[in-house]
Amino acid sequence: MGGQEPASYIVSPALDGGQAVIFVPGLGGRTKFVERWNEPGREPVVRRATWSEPMNVPSVDERGAALAALIADSGATDVVLVGHSMGALVCLEAAKHLERQLRGIVVMCQYPPHRTPVSPLAELPDRALAEELEAPSHIMETAALPEYARLWRSEYQLLNRYLETDSRPMLNAPIIAVGAKDDASSWNTECLNDWSQYTTEWLSVHMIDGGHQIVEQLPPETLHEWVRKVRG
Repeated sequence: MGGQEPASYIVSPALDGGQAVIFVPGLGGRTKFVERWNEPGREPVVRRATWSEPMNVPSVDERGAALAALIADSGATDVVLVGHSMGALVCLEAAKHLERQLRGIVVMCQYPPHRTPVSPLAELPDRALAEELEAPSHIMETAALPEYARLWRSEYQLLNRYLETDSRPMLNAPIIAVGAKDDASSWNTECLNDWSQYTTEWLSVHMIDGGHQIVEQLPPETLHEWVRKVRG
């Protein structure tokens, strides 16, 4: 490997030792919509965590540990982690490695690990898998679809292995769990309430209209209100 840096998260804008709100996307890694959350003059800035090697698919707990190490080395303070779908589980794994730096996490469209069923999507044919994930049309029609599908299957296989370990990290920070009414991964408030088993602090559950990708239409003021709430 000749001294090549190991794959890890890249946080943009870069961490600077101050307060930080970091968004971790789920499968597919879409983050462009975060630009809406950073309207001119709106604070704090929401930073995006993207994996440095998209075709290198590490486990959920490895990703969490890598993100936590990056945060710890940066000296960032009052950190709030915001995760969507599988990104919420990465946030949970990162949070367990952080101590006084962490103020809380916001998990969106994701049940806690012990209430998340193993996914059958890894067994679908390429196009059916793309349709299930609501992949953009330019990906659906590209000759590279089989490679995208391979990546998606790898991520689902890793997610399933993580769920099968029955991992239950315990945090000393509050959790806000956000469900979407038309999302099979988060519509059940009883399941969302079980996030309380992962923290010694408080849990607040919120239900919003929409489906699994509602995060891409989430109003900036809504997200910033949740950040303020976990920071107290």
